[in-house]
Amino acid sequence: MMTYNLIAYALYGAIAYYITVRVGWILYQNGIHFIYAELQDERLANSVNNLLLTCYYLTNLGYVTLMVYFWAPIHSLQALVEGVFEKTGTIVLGLGALHVMNMSVIYRLRKKKHTSIHH
Repeated sequence: MMTYNLIAYALYGAIAYYITVRVGWILYQNGIHFIYAELQDERLANSVNNLLLTCYYLTNLGYVTLMVYFWAPIHSLQALVEGVFEKTGTIVLGLGALHVMNMSVIYRLRKKKHTSIHH
């Protein structure tokens, strides 16, 4: 029965790794423009972008590790598939929530910046 868990860990790890690296790289490449627009300093914007990418990877690595650690024993192929999909869906929802929070912060910073300029 432990074989199911090992297969699930391998599948989930590969899927989570791909999603995390792919999404992180896309956000890293495109996010620099938003950060630079706020900071108006290229070196500082690059530093913040690198820091955000590092935090993003560490957060996701920790989350994936915890999901594997707390994974209950799997006793069937159906439970294996359900578990992998559940854990993958959870990480995708979590990434989406983090992205919405980051975009909200950027929106508020821009709004505050434009409000202070016009007053």
